[in-house]
Amino acid sequence: MLRRTTLPLISTLLLAMLWSGCSKTEQLKSEYIRDYHPLQVGKYITYRLDSTVYVTLNTIKQVHSYVIQDIVDAQVTDNLGRDAFRIRRMIRSNTDTTQWTDNTSYIIVPLQHSLELIDNNLRFIKLQEPIRDQFTWQGNNYINSYSDANLQYLDAWDYVYENVGQPYTAGSQSWPETISVNQRDEVLGTPDNKQFYWEINHSYEVFAKGIGLVYRDFLHEVWQPPNITSAAGYYEPNSYGIRLTFLNSNY
Repeated sequence: MLRRTTLPLISTLLLAMLWSGCSKTEQLKSEYIRDYHPLQVGKYITYRLDSTVYVTLNTIKQVHSYVIQDIVDAQVTDNLGRDAFRIRRMIRSNTDTTQWTDNTSYIIVPLQHSLELIDNNLRFIKLQEPIRDQFTWQGNNYINSYSDANLQYLDAWDYVYENVGQPYTAGSQSWPETISVNQRDEVLGTPDNKQFYWEINHSYEVFAKGIGLVYRDFLHEVWQPPNITSAAGYYEPNSYGIRLTFLNSNY
């Protein structure tokens, strides 16, 4: 028979064990990818597209603006036989609201604990569970960045979650719950000095709960300084930038 003096001690220990169990459960709790990237045929998101391009023999940088609409076009299977969705991208000028044309298409593959995007035969792991601040993964792991010199800048990117569940504003729109993915933020050299080589690799995306991607900021830019073939210097041909800002959707 337990002595009465031991009951408070046992009760305290039981409460401590229960509290410890609850704390571990809370730590393991994760948001679901499907909440931040829902996929349903017929749904769309419209964005303002600001595209960074290089003209005059790649010596001058310009930003051209358009409106694009990404439509969940159909359920398909990818080349590995997995269930997937085809996304059809339509594009129009920033001023003409009537003339839409097909621009491209890509594939999104929702898996049990990750989400992949396949575009131009490049396979990215865009989202990965658990969705928690500072969780990291190799988002470009399936890309062979060694055999193609134009893809070497994609090597060994550590994707990391930031501001999980926090509000975010892009343009004139705000969302109460979002997740941000910092994919790369790299500067080599001094971009203000065109007398020397420099390179920028920046990629950042934001997903809103119940909607999907609401903001993307990407820039790969490499500058070659003046040399015997180019007196002024030039941007390497595979330099480009894309900024997508949410306008509207039917989610």
